[in-house]
Amino acid sequence: MLITIGAALLGLILFWGRVSPALFWCGEIALTAAGVLMARCAHSHGGMLAMDVCANRSRFLYWNAGGKLLFVLMMLFFSIGADSAAVGLTIFVIMAVLALAGGVRLHEYLSSLSLPLGFLLLGSLTVAFQLLEAPAGNFHLPVFGMYLTVTQQNRWDAVLVLCKAMGAVGCLLFLSLSTPMGELIAVFRKIKVPAVVVELMYLIYRYIFILLDAAFAMQQAAESRLGYRTMKTGFRTYGRIAANLLAVSFKRASENFDAMESRCYDGEIRFLTRKKPVTMAQIGCYLGCAGLAAGIFLLERMGGF
Repeated sequence: MLITIGAALLGLILFWGRVSPALFWCGEIALTAAGVLMARCAHSHGGMLAMDVCANRSRFLYWNAGGKLLFVLMMLFFSIGADSAAVGLTIFVIMAVLALAGGVRLHEYLSSLSLPLGFLLLGSLTVAFQLLEAPAGNFHLPVFGMYLTVTQQNRWDAVLVLCKAMGAVGCLLFLSLSTPMGELIAVFRKIKVPAVVVELMYLIYRYIFILLDAAFAMQQAAESRLGYRTMKTGFRTYGRIAANLLAVSFKRASENFDAMESRCYDGEIRFLTRKKPVTMAQIGCYLGCAGLAAGIFLLERMGGF
């Protein structure tokens, strides 16, 4: 729903007053259809996040985790620091291609992208709209004696923020879909991140799965008892699930902690990791992707496009 609304409003601010009515409505329909398609791609693997499954079967699983983390951070900072919509989109496309080349299915990638993209679309819209005392720009809507307007500069700012954020999200998605959490924790330990931070990071990550699994089981139980047969019943069922979810998740978390203590948990979780050296192929891939993004940046600065 967030994606559909965000895509429709984004088309409104981008195309209103700039193209013919026919092209405007074609663009609106196309963006709304894309939003509906993205929303329908959301799915789960029995209560687990799709990215956790993808990371353990990715072709990049055998690449050095520290090298991947360094590469992702470099591209992420470049996407934000370059202050360029073209660079942000280029980095997003590069990271999406790498994730798909690693074995992630398209619908799984779209499912992982759907939630952050919905918030990015709605967040960029807050940049596009401006409340003024007088009408301005190509689009203005009277609101309580003021005017909700979209100027040309507002449009550009919204597109720039959206593209930069998409580049950053693409970087993080590639890392999440190709590197299991255990390997990232091993990297954090090597670079001397405080032990308490590492432990909390992993426990919170695992308890997210516990929360999702409890919600998934309660939703299935409600569906089997026709808890969503009407809108009124659906709202009542949703309220009851939300009320019980916290108590159920606390109970499940307590049971998991008891299981950890029975296996001699002493405050530190250790993972068995393999040595994965950095090869020339990995370095070449990283440099090639960074070089492509840098080339787009230089072309834009020189007025190439």
